Amino acid sequence: GRTARGMGEKAVGTSISLVAPAEEREHQKICQSVLGEESNKFEQAHIDGRLLSEAQERASLATKIVSCNDFESQASKKNKWLLDAANDAGLDVDDSMLESSLLDGDKRDRQRFIEAKRAKEQLRQLLAKPMRKQHFGKFLSGAG
Repeated sequence: GRTARGMGEKAVGTSISLVAPAEEREHQKICQSVLGEESNKFEQAHIDGRLLSEAQERASLATKIVSCNDFESQASKKNKWLLDAANDAGLDVDDSMLESSLLDGDKRDRQRFIEAKRAKEQLRQLLAKPMRKQHFGKFLSGAG
């Protein structure tokens, strides 16, 4: 599950936990250990499934982007460490010893890089407009 909460001493509002059915029992245990008997006072909010699909699409795109960025970041860190260590030892580093980026990799790596680039643009476009699918009511649950 994912939990959103306010920051600071004066933060007030409502926290929402998005919990998959498979995680519900573990979530209840956590709530009971933290809140005791108060955990029974949680209200359930039924959210329009179309909104969850929209959120899932955005999360999937973000996952592709993060995965690609993580790979590139790890390669960059490893290369920096190797270059710094070689420099400290007064040695030259052969380029073949350095980690390559996705663009320098095989066809699958290059495809992954291209897909991440497309995902970034697609996510930017999706985030530029509201996520609401329904055109009635004012609440995410669809009621109202």
